[in-house]
Amino acid sequence: MLGAILLFVGVPLGINAFVCGSTMGSIESVSEAKTNAVDQDNQAIVVLGAGINFDGSPSDILKDRLNIAIDLYDAGVAPKIIMSGDNSESSYNEVMAMCNYAISQGVSPDDIFCDHAGLSTYDSMYRVRHVFGVNRCIIVTQNYHLYRALYDARSFGIDAHGVPSDLREYAGMDDYEQREFLARIKDFAQGILNTEPETKSEPVSLYQSGTVTQWW
Repeated sequence: MLGAILLFVGVPLGINAFVCGSTMGSIESVSEAKTNAVDQDNQAIVVLGAGINFDGSPSDILKDRLNIAIDLYDAGVAPKIIMSGDNSESSYNEVMAMCNYAISQGVSPDDIFCDHAGLSTYDSMYRVRHVFGVNRCIIVTQNYHLYRALYDARSFGIDAHGVPSDLREYAGMDDYEQREFLARIKDFAQGILNTEPETKSEPVSLYQSGTVTQWW
């Protein structure tokens, strides 16, 4: 019985420790990302969705991701931004809210690519690699989420670095952390099983205008 309990507790803890420990060395500050950009030759900055308000504007947690990504884009860290989020229902378009916010902050629409089928972090990173053809990128999200995003990216052979976007205190962080603990285990298993997302798409070249991916 004791052995079963230790296994039940120890395996999830071990997986979480491995996911975090194997990726923490690839997390950079904004200033470090700007300094390292020349050597990294990033193809894109990837912003992961995080919910929108009732009026269609980005939530605080998402707005901070977008603001960091825009800062990095303006500094020339990467020439394109990939917005990956949930557009599973016609009435809910997380991705275009992200896109429109970036355009309002001066980002060229040509440089914004929208992934409307980024329904999970795992799916988003799968699509960054297999739909958008990215081999090197910067991922922007809050620190608690970066470990899993980087782990997923590496599972698909992407040379990824992460920049945290923790610009304020967020309500409900205890819940976020608890869900993230379980999500790391899920993505670890998906990586081992090499599962594919339900939504498949034709390849999208980053050498064209991103406006071809922008729709409501």
